[in-house]
Amino acid sequence: MRSDEVLSQRIDHERELREAEKVAFDHERELRRVHDDQERELRLQAEAAVEKARQLQFDTLELRLEGMNEFRAQLAKQASTFMPIAAFEREHTGLRERYEREHQALIERHVRDIADLSDKIVAQEKVTIRQDVTQEVLRNISDSASTNRRWMIGILVTSGLSLLALTLHLLGLY
Repeated sequence: MRSDEVLSQRIDHERELREAEKVAFDHERELRRVHDDQERELRLQAEAAVEKARQLQFDTLELRLEGMNEFRAQLAKQASTFMPIAAFEREHTGLRERYEREHQALIERHVRDIADLSDKIVAQEKVTIRQDVTQEVLRNISDSASTNRRWMIGILVTSGLSLLALTLHLLGLY
């Protein structure tokens, strides 16, 4: 009767081990699903950030082009106000002072515009650097998840082999 009890205990133990193994496999599947969902979400966020950066670059370029077009329009307007030489010589002094004031104002404006554009370019470069860092972090997360997955598989294989060896030992087959 005692050998029946030992056999019954071994069978119960084997059943418990199989149930634990099933729970572990179900848990691993759930972890993989969660990881895949998180990876998909991170990929979508990265794509959105890249698109936002592209739009910002486009807007910055458009702003620069508008400034250049304004400058060209101002030059065209100025060219249309030219006078004949005789009239120029008569009014040279007053126009020269006016021209120098407007020219100085134009230079100051363009200096400000260039400074503003430079600030925007620096800001864009910071965004690009942040995006590069984000991409590097995403790569590191992906590498870490891959390493964790390999460790988990190794642990499961080792556990399975240990359980098999224990079972064979308990059954007296090893």
